[in-house]
Parts: sequence; C-alpha cells; structure tokens
Amino acid sequence: MFDPFDASQSRDSWPVLAEMRAAGPVVDVAGGLRYVTRHEPCRDVLRDTTAFSNANGMKAPGIDVPMEDRLLGELDPPRHAAVRRIMVTALTPKVVHAAEAFIRATAAALLDALPPRGVDLVAGFTVPLPNRVTVHLLGFEPGDATQLARWAKELMESSFPATNQTERGVGFAAAFPEFAGYIDERLDERAEELAGGEARDDVLAKLLSLTVDGEPLPRRQVRALVRNLITGGLTTTSQLLANLVHQLCTVPGLESAVRADARALDTAIEESLRITPPILFVARGCVSERAVEGCPIHAGERVVVGLGSANRDEDVFADPDAFRVDRENADAHLTFGFGPHVCPGAALARVEARIALEVLLEHFDPGTLRLAPGFAYEHVPTFFECGPRHLPLADRG
Repeated sequence: MFDPFDASQSRDSWPVLAEMRAAGPVVDVAGGLRYVTRHEPCRDVLRDTTAFSNANGMKAPGIDVPMEDRLLGELDPPRHAAVRRIMVTALTPKVVHAAEAFIRATAAALLDALPPRGVDLVAGFTVPLPNRVTVHLLGFEPGDATQLARWAKELMESSFPATNQTERGVGFAAAFPEFAGYIDERLDERAEELAGGEARDDVLAKLLSLTVDGEPLPRRQVRALVRNLITGGLTTTSQLLANLVHQLCTVPGLESAVRADARALDTAIEESLRITPPILFVARGCVSERAVEGCPIHAGERVVVGLGSANRDEDVFADPDAFRVDRENADAHLTFGFGPHVCPGAALARVEARIALEVLLEHFDPGTLRLAPGFAYEHVPTFFECGPRHLPLADRG
C-alpha cells in the first residue's frame, strides 16, 4: 500500500498517483491515512479549517508540538490567522520589491564565482541564492548564511520534520541547540536595539514589533517563524530553482522559448511549480465528520492533501504529465496551498525564481547550459520534497 511518508515511494510516484486519482477522490493509504487525490477535493480540504486541523502539520501520528514551537503551517484558527497576518505584513510586496536588486546582484556574484569545471548548480547556485536572500531580509550578518544553510539542511534531512526530535533531544531547541541558540541570540540583539530606539526595518524587527490582540508574539513563536523562513528558503525556493534549471536543460525547446519571450518565463515558473511541486503534499487531522466528494472522513482520521497529485488532475490540466510553456492555466496549481493557508512567501519565491533564471540565462550563452554527460537524476532525500539533489554541469572552456 502506498506510503507518502516513505521517501522511496513518495518520489517518482506519478504513475501511482494517477492510478489513485482514477480510483477516487479519497483513497486509503498506508498507516490508516486518507489520501485526497484530485484538484477540487484538495481545495475543499485546504479551505475547510473547521473540520481539518493543521495542528501537527507533517508530523507522524501521535506527535504533539507545543503551541509556541509550531510553524505557521502547524497552527489552526484563530491563532493561524493572527500569526499569518504578521508574516504577510513582514513580507509585503514593498519588502519583496526592495530586495530585487540584492537578489539580482547575489545571483550574478554566485554565477561569476563558478569554476569552468566541476560545477554543481545546486551547491553553487540554487541553494545559496535563496539562503542569502533570507539572511538579507532577516537582517542577519551575510557571513552567517553558509552556516545557517548547513543547519537547515541537517534539520530537513533528519528525523525531526516527522518526529519533532532527533537523538539529541525533543523539540527544536534540544534537537538543534546551536541553530536555536543562534536565532535566540539574534532575537535578543534586535529586541535590545529596538528598545533602545534604534530604527530597524528588517523582517526580524517586524516580527518582534508586530502584535496579536495588542500583545507581542511569544519569543519562542517568533523563533519558530524565523526557523520557518530559513528552512522554507532551503526547501520551497531552492527546489523551485533546481527544478527549473533541470527543466531548462531537459525539456526540448524550453530554453529558447523563455529567451524569446519574458512572458514565457513567468509561465515556465508556474508550470514548474505545477509539475514538480517543491512540496508534494501536506497533512491534516479531521476533527469533525465531513464528506469529501461523497467520501466520508471521520473525526480522528488523518488526511493527506496530495498537492502533487492535484496538480496533475486530468480534469483540470490537459496533458498533465507534459511540461508546456504555453499552458494557459499553469497557475491553477495548488503548490502554495489554497484559501487561508496560501503560503505568505509565495510572492518572494516567484520573484527569486524569475530573477535567478534571468541572470542564469544572461550568464550562459544559448545552448551552453548543459548537464554533465551521464547525468543521473537523484532526488533530495526528504520524503515530502521534490527536486534534484545535484545538478552537475558539463565543463566549459
């Protein structure tokens, strides 16, 4: 039986997901989970925050995370709505637009630093770019970006995302004390600066300054949101960039199409998000009886919302397994969620992807962006992510 929490099954699962969609809108899978397979039912679950709880996010059954340690995607209303407003306020279009020059300059510097031989664009470009952008937006020291990326990678590839613990301990602070300690130190520094009247306009300052019902967020909740931003850059945006680069190198005609038409690049970003979503699924807990497309879901059951499956729903997307730069409804994907849980960092991820691809195409002459001979696709190891672990390029010069 299909197990979405088993990385060996969750990746390259497109034929299995197609069979599940054909079987019905809700399919029983391993662990007693109910897997929602189709586009409209997935939208229904994502917008129904009354019946379907976000509380334990992607955690395995039985794992309970304290409220103040929960990421945004692990909160339910009314707390979720209040905290999400803070995240949206911290990442306004003005903030994202102000970062564009930094994104472009950083992308160019990373590509200029690549050697002519032995290049891996994941290590050299698609991971460090969003990581450095996040560090910049938070107002951290630029030199700390590499260490933060290491900590975030260690966390995402450990048992922690599913179990909230590692062999070092339970909870973020115990499982990753250096990572948590770094964030706590930055929070203490910024709070002291703000208390002393120093003007700071970075995202960290905004998270500390904004309030819910007149009260600042608990410090542990702010720490969780900062971790959310750091690991989100390492997952959603870096996987989006890596998937796009892989598709530029492997989808016939894609490179020439996006070079010829800026609008095609925007569609390519949406089509990449659709066909290779950085996050394959999200999990919910049913807290009251509901029927999804006529299929009863009982209180206490766990529901998996198959974002990747919904994005290839044959009733919504024609020729769903094909990457089509002319697809008119490519942006109808559910990769960034739907309804109250739409990702507040979606706009930033799209801007980073557009600028990164523009700079990449400026750096490489037409036809010279090529994967190394004998390239074999290897997935990132995390069970719920979709993206290449490495992108070695053919030697230049």
